[in-house]
Amino acid sequence: MLEEREPPRGPDPRQGQDARGAQNRVNIRSGGSTTISGGAVVAGGDVTIIQKARQWAFANPLLAGGLAVVVVLSGSIWTGVSLGSDPAVDVSVVEEPGLPGALHTVEQTRLAERLGDAASWCHLVQPGDSTCETTMNSAFAAKSQSYRDRVEEVGLGEPEKIDSGAQVALSWQGSSQGTARLVQAGGRWQLNTSDYGLLKLCGAGLFLSLVDAKSQERKCGMFQLPTS
Repeated sequence: MLEEREPPRGPDPRQGQDARGAQNRVNIRSGGSTTISGGAVVAGGDVTIIQKARQWAFANPLLAGGLAVVVVLSGSIWTGVSLGSDPAVDVSVVEEPGLPGALHTVEQTRLAERLGDAASWCHLVQPGDSTCETTMNSAFAAKSQSYRDRVEEVGLGEPEKIDSGAQVALSWQGSSQGTARLVQAGGRWQLNTSDYGLLKLCGAGLFLSLVDAKSQERKCGMFQLPTS
């Protein structure tokens, strides 16, 4: 009997496939970056991640589109929250001429007190005092954020021109609480020096001194709120 032999096999096409071919190009670079066909790069990651993501996106176009919309909307919501946060103090208002500049300086002073921004407060109120920031940092840090938020309860009147510069009336629930007096020095607005000296002595902000008086925590000279 003749021994039955298996027909000769041809070369295995898989054995001759170039590992650098277009279908299976995987190039490991120094530093852990992996380049796969199509130019995608995964730094130190699994080379199959992008391939699987693409396959899933092509197989589920509606779901992929919906996911993209969710990502865009999430980004929009986050941006809206960021845009709604507290603005920074604008110290440039001290350079504004006339009564509008005086009013804006007082408004930004109130914002600086609410934010606890001692550097901006001192620039607005008395930039020539090198010890101002240290004093006001301590004064603001002693108050909670909810307490400092109450400076918004202090009302502001229309600025008025006076011999020394300008003044802005302060009020609490419609009741007059004196004025913030401003002078011009070096072409810019700042708080009257004597008023600033009183505030520094009390360790209080212009608006926080009124909140202190209302809360019966401290009375600072002319800057008082009724205790009743």
